[in-house]
Amino acid sequence: MPSPKKVTLADIARKTNLSKGAVSFALKNSPMVSEKTRRRVQSAARAMGYKKNELVSSLMSKIRAGSEKSFSETIAVINGNLDEFALKNHPTLPRYYAGIRQEAARLGYAVNEFWMHAPGTDAEKLAGIFRSRGIRGGIVLGHSFGNIFPRGFEKIWRDFYFISAGIRSYNASLEVVASDDFLISHNAYVEAASLGCKNIGLVIDESVDDLVGGTLVGGFLRAQLKGGAKFKCPPFLEPRESKTYRKNLAKWIRKNSPDAILYLFNFTRGILEEIPEVGRRNVRLFQLERREPPPPDWTGMEQNNDVVGKVAVRRLADMLNRDSAVAGENSGIITLVRPTWVGGGEAAKDVHAHPTMPARPRKAKRAK
Repeated sequence: MPSPKKVTLADIARKTNLSKGAVSFALKNSPMVSEKTRRRVQSAARAMGYKKNELVSSLMSKIRAGSEKSFSETIAVINGNLDEFALKNHPTLPRYYAGIRQEAARLGYAVNEFWMHAPGTDAEKLAGIFRSRGIRGGIVLGHSFGNIFPRGFEKIWRDFYFISAGIRSYNASLEVVASDDFLISHNAYVEAASLGCKNIGLVIDESVDDLVGGTLVGGFLRAQLKGGAKFKCPPFLEPRESKTYRKNLAKWIRKNSPDAILYLFNFTRGILEEIPEVGRRNVRLFQLERREPPPPDWTGMEQNNDVVGKVAVRRLADMLNRDSAVAGENSGIITLVRPTWVGGGEAAKDVHAHPTMPARPRKAKRAK
């Protein structure tokens, strides 16, 4: 008499309409799936006669305890940048990717990398690859070029669970995890003021500010207004590709006489350092994002892009392991990660939802 067929994780996955990864988590009582899902999977496993293979379990425990890493599921990371190697060579994207990989490994996910603009790649082909590899979702980053995805990618966001890391896109319904751009410029202004700077300026391309909904300029202006600055230096928003950029930037400095400038790109710092007025007036330069390679005297905002990557994986894990999740259901959700000031100054450490400029020190009371 032939022995009965052994029940596998794949069998239970088909029965419960879940992924093998979710079934594995449930049978291990992992908090990565809900209690309801754990009960449903374990009940189905008992009814189907599933028996744990103790030899395999022991072997897998030894593998997990050793240098090898076992993964319960694979997620995709889509590089949306025009540069195929941006996740390695870009000034900031490697930090996002490092956070993604670290958190994915911690939660038991393998990572497959894809380039959105690879020749011959379209949404249909990518969807086919995902299905053949059992990939149910992932994270897209580096897609800041116009905030626009190639035509046809709506199918990917509709059929798979995806999180946008770092920036939102205007033509896709994706949940977003990003740095808090308002606090980046606001807190940088506050910190510069705490260091004694009186007339603080901002140099940023208007198109870059548009990518984040005007929040970088908004945070700067709010801090300026709240601080009651005697000299209110307007932001310089001319695009750096402009032929008059250097000339007008020098003119802006002469006209407004800033004693500190907040900037974003290494390119901008290089130009500022070449302008004679910056050196003669000892204008202090504070960067709004640590971009590689930073200069030796770097001071400014650490946007914590690695944390953004980690949080994006956690948000993705919520959808992958919640059986009630529907692709695109979180399109209206934006999770913001607080930036950190690196350098002198302490003013922004306790800034929360409605930050204020540092208060003047109170005069000591006379002893009676």
